[in-house]
Amino acid sequence: MFVIKFILNFVLLFLSYLNLWKVNRSDIKRGNFFILKDTNLLIDNRSIKFTDIGIDKLSDSLNFVRSVSFRLSFKAIFKLKNIFIINSLHDVISFKNYFFNKNSNETKKEYYKDITKILKSSNIKEFKMIDDYRLMELFLPACEKTKIKTLGFMHGRISQELKFQKNLKNYKFDKYYVWNEYFKNKILNINNSYKKNEIIVKNPLKKYKIKSVTNKMGLMIIEEDKINFNTYKNLINNLKDQNKFDLYFKFRPNNEINLKLFKFCEDKNIKIFHRENIYKLFQKKKIKILVAFNSSLLIECSYYRIIPLMVLSKNHSLKEYIKDGVVLYSEIKSIIKFTQNYQKLKKRFDFKKVWN
Repeated sequence: MFVIKFILNFVLLFLSYLNLWKVNRSDIKRGNFFILKDTNLLIDNRSIKFTDIGIDKLSDSLNFVRSVSFRLSFKAIFKLKNIFIINSLHDVISFKNYFFNKNSNETKKEYYKDITKILKSSNIKEFKMIDDYRLMELFLPACEKTKIKTLGFMHGRISQELKFQKNLKNYKFDKYYVWNEYFKNKILNINNSYKKNEIIVKNPLKKYKIKSVTNKMGLMIIEEDKINFNTYKNLINNLKDQNKFDLYFKFRPNNEINLKLFKFCEDKNIKIFHRENIYKLFQKKKIKILVAFNSSLLIECSYYRIIPLMVLSKNHSLKEYIKDGVVLYSEIKSIIKFTQNYQKLKKRFDFKKVWN
């Protein structure tokens, strides 16, 4: 298996360098990074949504991509233009260093050195990516060294409390596009290397003119990773007896449906959605309250005048949003009171605190 993986990575790396050779023979001056997803477009929806990357634009840029499987990598390398699969480069270096008893730090340095060489060999003058916290430390120093201008695009909620976002403090884009003034101030507090004019507000959300198909108000629960079945079961059981709202459950679109949870929702007469456009559902189902634990949708939903209700849990990590008053919060056992007092909550909650 080890040998097979090495051969597959080597072939993908060869094809990636072939794409690089073709790009370097052209006058292409733009670079991108995005994650591959096993969808029709093969591009992660966050990059499409926040950076406007599309299949029709890839021929005008050198496109660094990260993949999660060999099948997806081979599918993408023959369908998408000008892509370079960076995890194959990393894995080939790692395999090689394994035989020479080199440690992971040496692999990391060599990986960075090779990415820098690739950028230097190209004609790229501008590089854009979502603020992928894992890869900022790879691309931003390499772009700085090769004098390539970097454009970053916010793709999810930002908080000083989220440890995995530490690279927002350690590295900076030349231009950083964030959702609103609220997050612009967050970034300025997190990383004082930024000047105000280097952070640009760009609202990625849009409102849809869709007719509602129900007369009853809706409450939507959002599925999230690391929240187990029993927690959702307890949450739903604490909401099922209210009668002011239709209850909806939205599974994560990029995950397979948890069949146990699906069956439980069906038994409780909760309407289920999976890959539907959630922003269209907000209007179509007259969603008035959104219930989640740590989801970015807790921040996004107030743009649509939906009350964000954060469920407190052991994994709770966004206390500053409570302190800032941009979400309401509740323990599971007392969550039903928010359905009983909706009109009072609506008058009290400041929808313009984030999306002014």
